Amino acid sequence: MKMSRLIAIKTIIDNLTGDELIVHANGAISRESFFCKDRPENFYLLGSMGLPASVGLGIAVNRPEKKVIILDGDGNVLMGLGNLTLAGALKPGNFIHVVLDNRVYGTTGNQPTISRQIFLEKVALAAGYRSSCCVDTEAGLLNRFSESMEQAGPHFIQVIVTQEISRTCPRIPYSAVEMKERFRGALEKGYNK
Repeated sequence: MKMSRLIAIKTIIDNLTGDELIVHANGAISRESFFCKDRPENFYLLGSMGLPASVGLGIAVNRPEKKVIILDGDGNVLMGLGNLTLAGALKPGNFIHVVLDNRVYGTTGNQPTISRQIFLEKVALAAGYRSSCCVDTEAGLLNRFSESMEQAGPHFIQVIVTQEISRTCPRIPYSAVEMKERFRGALEKGYNK
């Protein structure tokens, strides 16, 4: 039985080791992550379909001493496939790209994506990621995420999750400006220009 996206997000957040930076895809992924654990190092994207990987890649390249984790969705990745090739070409060692694949555009009504036909983990490997896998259990996710945290990347972890959306997760109470300023503070913490 596949895990829910909420459990997958909780598994990742519970296994952070400190001040890793996380870029969250728009929609339910951001809300569910906020519900699991809000922290200044979380950057919740709004109205940014297809952009989590490019935002995270820019951060990873400019802050190589910090782990940068992308919590992405299959619809986002399919909309921004060019980001995989750029991550593969630049090879930031601190970049961990987690794709929570429910095989639908869940936020807009469960219209199917094509992630059943396009094997995203194979695309990422062909694009130049150092490692790429597809998991569908909590134990598999924990194992691969832990390995990725310890080894130079970029890493791609496709996580097959259920289509359910947690109805108990509130909307994020911060404005876009507040989210930017909180994350900027976390990003600049300990940064020597």
